[in-house]
Amino acid sequence: MVRCSSMDRATRADDTTRRPRQGGYALAAALLCAGAAAHLWYLLNDCPLDLSGDEAHYWEWARRLDWSYYSKGPLVAYIIAGSRALLGEWSDRIVGHEALAVRIPAILLSLGTGIGLYVLTVQTLRAPRLALAAVALTFTIPILAVGAVLMTIDAPLAFLYVWTLVAVERGLRGSDCWPWSVAGALIALGIMAKYTMVLIFPTVVLALLVEPSYRAALRRPGPYLAALLGLLGFVPILVWNSQHNWVSFRHVAGQAGVAGTRTFDVLGPAGLLAGQLAVVGPVWFAAMLCAVVALWRSPRPRPHERHHTPALRLLLCATVTPWLAFAAFSPLTKIQPNWPVLALLSGTIVLVCWLARLLHVPHRRRAAYALVAAGALLGGTSVVVLHFSEWLMPVFAWLARREPPWNLTPVAKYDPTARLRGWSALGQAVGRNRAVLPPEAFIVTDDYQTASEIAFYCPGKPVVYCLQAALGDRQSQYDIWPNPLRDADLFRGRPCLYVGTLKPELTGEDESAHAVLRGVRLAETVEHRVRGHLVRVWPIYVCDEFAGFPDGRSRPLEKF
Repeated sequence: MVRCSSMDRATRADDTTRRPRQGGYALAAALLCAGAAAHLWYLLNDCPLDLSGDEAHYWEWARRLDWSYYSKGPLVAYIIAGSRALLGEWSDRIVGHEALAVRIPAILLSLGTGIGLYVLTVQTLRAPRLALAAVALTFTIPILAVGAVLMTIDAPLAFLYVWTLVAVERGLRGSDCWPWSVAGALIALGIMAKYTMVLIFPTVVLALLVEPSYRAALRRPGPYLAALLGLLGFVPILVWNSQHNWVSFRHVAGQAGVAGTRTFDVLGPAGLLAGQLAVVGPVWFAAMLCAVVALWRSPRPRPHERHHTPALRLLLCATVTPWLAFAAFSPLTKIQPNWPVLALLSGTIVLVCWLARLLHVPHRRRAAYALVAAGALLGGTSVVVLHFSEWLMPVFAWLARREPPWNLTPVAKYDPTARLRGWSALGQAVGRNRAVLPPEAFIVTDDYQTASEIAFYCPGKPVVYCLQAALGDRQSQYDIWPNPLRDADLFRGRPCLYVGTLKPELTGEDESAHAVLRGVRLAETVEHRVRGHLVRVWPIYVCDEFAGFPDGRSRPLEKF
């Protein structure tokens, strides 16, 4: 009989645990690659959805690289600029514009986010099967599934945040300094993607407060090094803002409701809740809340579980921190549904852990299976509808049957993708009308997203200008670049195309009796229909002369 040494037994035990992990990684990679391939196929095969307004605006940033920008850091612009350099010509040949070059980074980033989610789950729950379930679950959460196609700031933010959690968890349970260095670098990049990356700081602080075993990290240099490196992400933002009167910080303060004239809205938290129910799905969001409450009360592992209590507490802190932060601001300002998206990354793992716990309780197993089935069915259906909402146009038309007759696009109120439709048709129409005007004619509109869409889809990719802030609405990056308000002498007396509804302030019909646009006539009305139903309408006007704004019109604008 051959005796096995203790070292041999340890090696065999290590091999038995490594094989399922390696198999789990392969399955997760296969699932994520299949999802990425499906997203690429969707974009290549007559994708019905044009760039969103934000995507087109970030593309505009990528054409004019800078240290930072009006509302966000510079990372998204540099990612799109790099993709344009590599894939721009190929995208033009395949689909006639650079939409593929803009959106392929989102697919790649979502792939990296999924891998990070798998790693974080294995690292915390120590269960490859649950890690695979967490990855699969993301395909049925609408905001995460759609975010894998749209190249907004949330794509790099989610990628960097989930890998930051991987590094932070590794640093908290060990004495090594390198995980904190990695975390600091990722935090810096995340801040340059979106300012909400700073929520990692209160997340870690909360974890230190609720988990005594983590407090030993405070006696090591790692967390302080990570914080210092992470805050370096503000350096380019501060440099740029110092040259532009700190406009980004005033913008964020206004969005947060702590600057300007704001009213206290007691229904703000209800709006936040409604937004999360819509973008996460009512079943998954309700289940995630239940999971947070249940596991916060009882985080210790059951006999069948292998996770460590501190790791689960960190995930719980990472889930509740974004929700609590935005709930605190919800009475002061409207919280957009995508703002707390960071909570979903750790929240998905928390949900999977809770569901696995339910499945091991005999009298709750049937309810757990029903919950999983309902969440997957409703979430998966929502994801399909968001990709192919044209299938439901008859339903949208039925819902819109009682809309008032002056609403020219009633179905757009019910179609969640209406704002991503028709931009290519508008760009082509603007190009046709611009071609018959003198070379000195310029294009102007009253909305920064519309301006960006026209610049992207109009042949020749012309420079487009925006009068939104001059008309008393919000500012944008267009107010920092040369524009017809601040640099009036460069535009006064020139003909132009105006896209959008004419405002009284532009035609001289208001009290000022000063016509900013003279010799105005309707050139074309662009209508975009989906399966016979009108969803978008844009008027295009030819103006013989841009006369400029009165001197007093500059008062609503901040000085840059």
